[in-house]
Order: sequence, then structure tokens, then C-alpha cells
Amino acid sequence: MDEKAVSEAIGFLLILGIVLTGISLVTLYGYPALVKEQSSTDVKKMERAMVVIQSDMKSLCYRNVPYKESTLHVSGGTLEVISAGDHRGLITVSNGTWSQDYPLGALTYRSDRSAGVITLENGAVMIRQEGVEGSVMLTEPRWFYDGPTGTFVIHVMKISAYERMTRSGMTTVRMRLNSSGAQVMPVSQCEKVTVRYIGGSSGGCGVAWGNYLTNPSIGMKQGSSQDSYEITGVKKVVIKEFEIQILDI
Repeated sequence: MDEKAVSEAIGFLLILGIVLTGISLVTLYGYPALVKEQSSTDVKKMERAMVVIQSDMKSLCYRNVPYKESTLHVSGGTLEVISAGDHRGLITVSNGTWSQDYPLGALTYRSDRSAGVITLENGAVMIRQEGVEGSVMLTEPRWFYDGPTGTFVIHVMKISAYERMTRSGMTTVRMRLNSSGAQVMPVSQCEKVTVRYIGGSSGGCGVAWGNYLTNPSIGMKQGSSQDSYEITGVKKVVIKEFEIQILDI
């Protein structure tokens, strides 16, 4: 009987050890993988949500829709609205005879579980990692250069708000078009047109903007500074500016 008792005790300890080892392995390897997968899912959902908001902004600017709203679920992070006055981000357009600054503003999502940051700025949706210089443009703004006529068209979407707003969970983004206008800037054949991007308080996306401006559809070249880009052969610059007011989120 004593030997049987010892055998049962040893068996119990072995089973308990196996159970505890399994729990430890799941905690050590499985839980971080689960959190990472959940974080990736949250970021992907917010990418799609930002594209929806971008589409709403395009409807305000290009389709004469006076008001738009979208309901979305901000999970695993926070959505922030930064007005142009607080954002300090700029697009500067200039040549040899004129120069103009255009403040931007932004909508920014920051993940709580990872370093992912998604920014909707000047009609473009971009993603980057917090503390890392690189960034990628997920959807592009509506800029274009028409080579045969030498026309360079620039769209500037300025975001304004009564106050700085931050939300998480279920929220409804309400916006309207405050104003719109267009400027036609003449350019002589010997002058270069320079575009400079300055990142704001939500974090710079200079790499994404640089890749976009230097792609073949725009055809700009790196300028004299890291954040400036130049193009020659332009005869006319058309700058269309829109102010979008975020009423609430």
C-alpha cells in the first residue's frame, strides 16, 4: 500500500508539472502572439476607416456635398483631430517670384498595443511606426502634372476644428466644407516650382510625401533640402484649397 501511495503522489506531481509547464508556455509565447494579432487587426480596421473618412472629404470637396458623417469603431487606440492652427504642418509652394504656405491639420490614430500610427493629412492616408522615420502612403491625394500643357494642379485640404478632440470606441465623425477657392500662379519657362513638406505635431510623414511627389505621375526631383522637391517646365500652377471643419467625433 505504501508503494501505491508513493506512485500516486509521483503521478500527481508529474501531471501538475505538465499542466503548469503548458500554462507557462502559453503565457510566454501564445499570449504575446495573440496581442500582436489583435493589434494588427485593429490597425487594419482603422486603415479602412481612414479611407472611408478620406472618401467623405473628397465628396465635400469635389461633389458639392455640404455635410458628411461616418460612424466607426476606434478599437485598440485613440483617434485625434488636430486643427491646422495646432498642427503646424505645412505645404509650401514657391518659385522665383512668389511663395505661399498652406497649413494642413490632421486626423491621427495611435494604437495602444503597438507603435502603429495612421494619419489622414491633406487628402492622403499614411501609416508609420512611432519613433521611426519611414512612412508609407496608403491612398494618394489628387495632385497631377499635365506635361503637354505644363499645368501643375495641387489640391490642399485644410482641417479645422473648434477644439482638439480625442475619442476611442464607437464614434461618429461629422464634417462640413467651410470654404473653397482656387489660385492660378503663372510660371516663366526658366523658373522652377518648389514644393516643401513640413510635418506637424502628429508626426512627420516626409518619406511618404517624398515618394509620392517623385513618382512618375508627378515627376518632381529632390530639391536643395531633404524636405523640398522641384519640377521644371511648368507653365501654370493651379492651387485648389479646401477648408474642412470637423464638427465632432
